[in-house]
Amino acid sequence: MSTSRKLLACAAAALSAAALSPAAPAAEGPVSWLVNGGYTPTVGMTSDYLQGGWTIGGGLVLQPESSSPFALQFDLSYSSFNATNKFIQLGQSQNFHIDDGRGDVWALTVDGKYTMPIEGLRGYGLLGIGAYHRYVELTETALGGGYICDPWWGYCYPGVIAGDVVVASKSNTKVGGNIGIGVEFPLQYGSSWFIEARYHWVDGDKPTEFVPIQIGYKF
Repeated sequence: MSTSRKLLACAAAALSAAALSPAAPAAEGPVSWLVNGGYTPTVGMTSDYLQGGWTIGGGLVLQPESSSPFALQFDLSYSSFNATNKFIQLGQSQNFHIDDGRGDVWALTVDGKYTMPIEGLRGYGLLGIGAYHRYVELTETALGGGYICDPWWGYCYPGVIAGDVVVASKSNTKVGGNIGIGVEFPLQYGSSWFIEARYHWVDGDKPTEFVPIQIGYKF
């Protein structure tokens, strides 16, 4: 079984367990905001081309019925990755002088959220869909004219500087899905810290797969 399928199976099992557990009354109001960030490993075929990177994002949770364990969560996130050596070598095989590369993903998602109590904490599961904008590029270092500024004396003068030139790039927007689990650590006034892992799958000829492991704050 592939890594991505194992993650999907674990998250699905957590959601099933949540559905069979008694609901806990929510401490928050009908609308909560959140911010998060963390490390993001790539999985599946994506790990052949992009290294693990980082993710930062924010969103809101809508829970009109305070006694219900169900809510809707909307997230906007940005993930950044560096190219693997395999990806760089693939570009070099096309007679390009490539020495670096990167990729990023913007995601706008909506998820159903189910929360349950766990001995003073709150566990939750997420399942949803979204729109994902993907961009990848391969670059080479080149010398060009520019200005060099002396930070000590405070003056600038013309000179030769090194910079990255984009040799090849590609971008598209696709539909994808995500599933995840997390734990909240409640604080006063309805706020909480949380730790979350979520598997994202983005449609395409070569699907993009990554799993942000994040720490966040909900208020």
